[in-house]
Amino acid sequence: MVLANNHVFHPAIYINAQTMKAFFLPLLALVLLLSACARDVSMNVNQDSIYTEYRIVYDDDQGKSFARATFRFSGATGTILELSAPAEVTVDGEPMAWKPLLGYYEKEYAGIDSQATFLYSDLDNNTYENKVLIAKAIDFPAGLDTLSKGDAFTLSWTGAALGTNESVIVTINGANEADAKVFTQTAPGSSSIILEKNKLEGLVLGTATVLMERFTVQVLEEGTPEGGAVWSRYLADPIQVVVVE
Repeated sequence: MVLANNHVFHPAIYINAQTMKAFFLPLLALVLLLSACARDVSMNVNQDSIYTEYRIVYDDDQGKSFARATFRFSGATGTILELSAPAEVTVDGEPMAWKPLLGYYEKEYAGIDSQATFLYSDLDNNTYENKVLIAKAIDFPAGLDTLSKGDAFTLSWTGAALGTNESVIVTINGANEADAKVFTQTAPGSSSIILEKNKLEGLVLGTATVLMERFTVQVLEEGTPEGGAVWSRYLADPIQVVVVE
């Protein structure tokens, strides 16, 4: 599975949805409501002005892969588009289902594959093929079950070191619904991430859930004149730790 982009792209935008605790939900609902209003169909726009985004997400906790494609008018933040027939998007030759509440096309798979091929055909009979490579596997080190609020902690992950255009994001959801902490590593060659003391101090004592993902931005092989993005995520199986002083 492969990712690409002709525009500025920031991985922090795509933090794992599992990190959204209860205090985020009203805001999330408002965003979804507002974005639901900003919809159109592709027959109403210039086909060369359609921005395309392809991504693959593998969730190790579920053992499932999600292939997703989003179409927008005039850029990465433009109006979401539903494709008008006979325009279509497929992945590995199979149709993708339109998710109206989420504003993207999706296909679910059991397990994980090394790559997926997206094929988009627009209303001007142009076709665009892009391969998305799955992000490399990542996991927590064995035996990580305790974090101290009083000290920074270096988390060395299991899996390959970071390459160019890759990042690792760790999110800690503590016992307090409002104390989620996010840590990011983007330096190529890194195989660990520092959990800073000033953030850990904000956690409450008790059990916390730790999430980790590897995020990879790739190159758009075939894009419309408007461009697009290609990326993938590998979500590690979450763990629970005890937060102590």
